Amino acid sequence: MEILIRSKFLFIIILSIIFLACSEKSKNIFDPTFDNKIQFSLSEKNYLMEDIIKRQSQIQVDSGRYLLRFTTEEIKKDTVIETFTADFFEMSLDTTFQVIVGDTIVGDLIVSRDSVAIQEAEISSGLMVFRFRNYTNKNAFFRIIFPSFVRQTGSGIDTLKAGGALLPNQNLVYQTDLSNYTYRISPSQPGYPSPGFWIRLIIAIQNGTFGDSVGVLSKVEDLKLSRMKGKFKPFNLGVKNQILENALSRDISEFIQNVTFDSVLVLIKGSTSVKFPVKLKNFSIKGIFKDGRTPINLMFGNRISIDTVLPKNGSTTLKFDNTNSNINFFLSKVPDSIKITSEMIINPTYESGEIYSNDTIHFSSIINAWSRFTVTDAEWTDTLEVKISTDSREKIKKAKNASFSIYTENKIAFESLLTGLLVDSLYRPLFYLTKDLIRQNDSTLLLNGAITDLSGNVIAPRFQTIRIPLNSSELEKLSRAYYLIQKFSLSTTERRLAEIHAKDNVKIRITGQAVISLTGDDF
Repeated sequence: MEILIRSKFLFIIILSIIFLACSEKSKNIFDPTFDNKIQFSLSEKNYLMEDIIKRQSQIQVDSGRYLLRFTTEEIKKDTVIETFTADFFEMSLDTTFQVIVGDTIVGDLIVSRDSVAIQEAEISSGLMVFRFRNYTNKNAFFRIIFPSFVRQTGSGIDTLKAGGALLPNQNLVYQTDLSNYTYRISPSQPGYPSPGFWIRLIIAIQNGTFGDSVGVLSKVEDLKLSRMKGKFKPFNLGVKNQILENALSRDISEFIQNVTFDSVLVLIKGSTSVKFPVKLKNFSIKGIFKDGRTPINLMFGNRISIDTVLPKNGSTTLKFDNTNSNINFFLSKVPDSIKITSEMIINPTYESGEIYSNDTIHFSSIINAWSRFTVTDAEWTDTLEVKISTDSREKIKKAKNASFSIYTENKIAFESLLTGLLVDSLYRPLFYLTKDLIRQNDSTLLLNGAITDLSGNVIAPRFQTIRIPLNSSELEKLSRAYYLIQKFSLSTTERRLAEIHAKDNVKIRITGQAVISLTGDDF
């Protein structure tokens, strides 16, 4: 009996060993290891040209023929002729009067200037200055009447008059204020119609005798007119400046630097309410930089400035484009501000007319640029999120091999060098997925531009499929990739001129596939 029990126990042990052995063999049969392909999408985006340009206040996307219209703000300057004053009208006359009969001298003075012929004037301010020299040892008295200078006083009209005493051998400076008087040349003025301010001077010398004399220097100073009718020489108002900030966009400065605009127009407009011609002399436009770089000039042909004349009470427009200016060079430098400068000369042709102090001279400059352009190595950057699930990241770590496929459909007449850098969650670089095996470049791919005709019009999109294998090191890094930084460097196809439209686009899709080994545990 005891032998029988021992035999059963030994049988059970042997049977268990056989069962365990069969189980291990069964596991190898029903839990095989085999290769499987997984596919994932890394990024997919459609880039419109209007998105690339980054529309902002000075960029207008045009849905018609061109992509964009670049327009500076109007650079303008209004000048009021209130500075029509002072030494321009300065006049003087030096005279010595002698006693001929009796003891009173009566004389008529015409104070004038060859370059000025005033018929009428309204005087805002000014002085008539007299410098008397009594050459006698006798007392004298003077009286001055200005027959052509009048002003309203209450209900009456007041003619300008003045007077005073001269002591023996005295030098006396006497002045009278011309403010708010109106001047009109009198037909009874000596020498009429010859112009000049008429002054009647009466000097009485006490106990005067033949040969006694008094010297008089008459001078008009600091005269400012609110209205004048007559004729005067060309009058320079001086140099006028105007500066406008942000004439070019900061957002697209790198892009603009590499653009050659095909259709650019600079309009210089001038207008005036002055009833005389106005000359804009040495009219210039400069680009100013905040960092202290040397300003650049907009060249008009081979000149840095131009002269032009505004017709009386009229306007004129000057046009400059690529054929007669360096506007493309000017725009490409992207100045921080634009400065416009000009001298203003009223009545350059010495004509007769009428002018008011509130007359204005207005001139402005505006730049319009249309985007039929060539472009060389213009760049922009886009950052995309890499949407790979946590499970896929774990599987990618086990991959035996993997590759990317880049599909492009380009309807823009730009060649592009595409740089795609994968970075981790902290934007630390991992590796470039853009490798060009044909060009032997390990960081950039060449994307061909759309097919164009000789005029630059796109006639067909360009399709490309590029496959890029990954090595084992890149596979591990791919599992840690969270962002793709895509940088594009654009150039016009074969450097030809290209027509660019707002809705032109390039589609870029990047997919990946990996071969991984799966076991039963993965199920």
